[in-house]
Amino acid sequence: NPGTYGIWARRAPNAPDFKNISVVQLSGAPDLLQTNEHGEFKYGTMKDGAETYAVLTYGRIVALTRQAIINDDLRGFDRLVSAFGSAARRLENRLVYAQLTANANLSDGVALFHATHGNLLTGAGSALQFSALSDGRKAMRLQKGLQGEELNIAPSYLIVPAALEQTAYQLTTANYVPATKAEINEFRAGGRTALEPVVEPLLDAASATAWYLAASNSQIDTVEYCYLDGAEGPVIESEMGFEVDGVSYKCRLDFAAKAVDFRGLTKSAGA
Repeated sequence: NPGTYGIWARRAPNAPDFKNISVVQLSGAPDLLQTNEHGEFKYGTMKDGAETYAVLTYGRIVALTRQAIINDDLRGFDRLVSAFGSAARRLENRLVYAQLTANANLSDGVALFHATHGNLLTGAGSALQFSALSDGRKAMRLQKGLQGEELNIAPSYLIVPAALEQTAYQLTTANYVPATKAEINEFRAGGRTALEPVVEPLLDAASATAWYLAASNSQIDTVEYCYLDGAEGPVIESEMGFEVDGVSYKCRLDFAAKAVDFRGLTKSAGA
């Protein structure tokens, strides 16, 4: 599997069809209020929000002539099925990471990473370093839910381009022994807010300095992806040629990915 998206993104239930999928975000219950002298309880409300997306179909056909099949000394024909599988995984990976790099608007009309959402760090101080990780963690801790409730979430994943791979490993390794309390790093493996580094070369094309923090999708929605029911992955079909000797192979993938909440994601521009 050439994709890293499965480490941090959440797989949603299969889509039954190609219609829009609505992901409803439910706020926390309203704060509890003290009852009055008559023991009267006051009513509260719960708010919700929704992001929508739909499964799309992707595919390609490869035709192999009879001569190519007979002359196939490199046994590429035998590897065609696994090659199609790898191509599908690469596509899935691109579609998931495009949710981060495209920075499209959410249903509130604001870009996924934006100052209004409190999840975008910029400037020299946002370069990947210990202090910037601390700033990113603080920004995520301070996120509020739909009803203004405190979420107290912390990042679990440090997603970086290949250009920042070594720095990401250094900041999350458990091998470093601090000499002073100022050097104690809780982002290390085994730390109280440990981060798992995720290195994705797809990000380099967008920016060699930008990096991302993502909360565990068991804490809060971040980016989710899904397949069409009955087609959980690439589907490969073949057709024998008649007018032309040979076999055509068709690979089809029904897949979708969508950022569904900004609160568990933070971007640092690194410059």
